[in-house]
Amino acid sequence: MFTPIICGTCGQGKYAPAGRSLYACTWCGHTLADSDFVLDPEERLVCRDGVMHTQVITGLYEVLPTHGVQSAYVQATLMRALLSQNVFTGTDQVNAANRLKFEEALPERGPWILDLTELRTLVTAMRWRKSPTGFPDPRHDAIAAEIRRVYDEAVRGLSREAVDGAP
Repeated sequence: MFTPIICGTCGQGKYAPAGRSLYACTWCGHTLADSDFVLDPEERLVCRDGVMHTQVITGLYEVLPTHGVQSAYVQATLMRALLSQNVFTGTDQVNAANRLKFEEALPERGPWILDLTELRTLVTAMRWRKSPTGFPDPRHDAIAAEIRRVYDEAVRGLSREAVDGAP
């Protein structure tokens, strides 16, 4: 569910992106930074049609990158996988990859808060990257192992049908 964020100053406008990690009210111009938004643990900040919303998500998983290069590496992997056009199995994974390839989705310092589809998309992309067709790079096995560990924990106890049928 998406809920637009109403300005606390004027009470009428909605926040829209106004720069890197900066948002402005469309009515009065009041600005807020990323850290100024107070979100519940089950919410994330998303931009839809140029307006900032909170999105309630259940079933979120946290991946902690070990250092900044991990984020750039994963985003490059996602972009390469999207260009390959034969890596992802459905539109949900393609959409997730398109969302995750931007810095806002996978910040350098983490944590990365992902739903099961996004987590599965990262696992698929990292497996492809390590395959002979995906240009393997053994220097970045740590992030692939961390993503895989979180994914394995997320699906532990679920039936194979539930895992494969999840969006």
